[in-house]
Amino acid sequence: MPRMRTALILCAWLLLAPLARAVEVPVLVSVQADLREMQQRKLPMVLLVHAPGCGYCHYVMEEHLKPMILSGKYVDRALIRQLVAGAAELVDAGGRGVSGREFARSLGVRLYPTVLMLGPDGQVLGEPLVGVANTELYGTQLEFALQKAEARLR
Repeated sequence: MPRMRTALILCAWLLLAPLARAVEVPVLVSVQADLREMQQRKLPMVLLVHAPGCGYCHYVMEEHLKPMILSGKYVDRALIRQLVAGAAELVDAGGRGVSGREFARSLGVRLYPTVLMLGPDGQVLGEPLVGVANTELYGTQLEFALQKAEARLR
């Protein structure tokens, strides 16, 4: 029986691993447009601010955000977005073009990865998740932060 379970887990992993790589976390392009959608749907945004080449940033993206999207369970819970700190311009809440770094700094981001929960008014809901202190607990911390953001919107 243990061999059968191991074989099933291996087969599932082999089938699902390519799907996780195929999923992309949408890039934050227009804060203004996303805020409108968040207001209409009464949703928070889970925003990962990261830097290229950052190992922990990659971990958050691959092990948490992509699986959240792939699961389909978060479609009605949050908009999930990413922002590369050195990214080209994006449209801020006021419709102005700003750099990714400038926008991240306006939200108080100084270290990467930082995950923020944003409300439909563009304000940060609760404490950001800065860095990855413990990979064993990170998923729970992320879920708890989202639950707190959802509660603040009710």
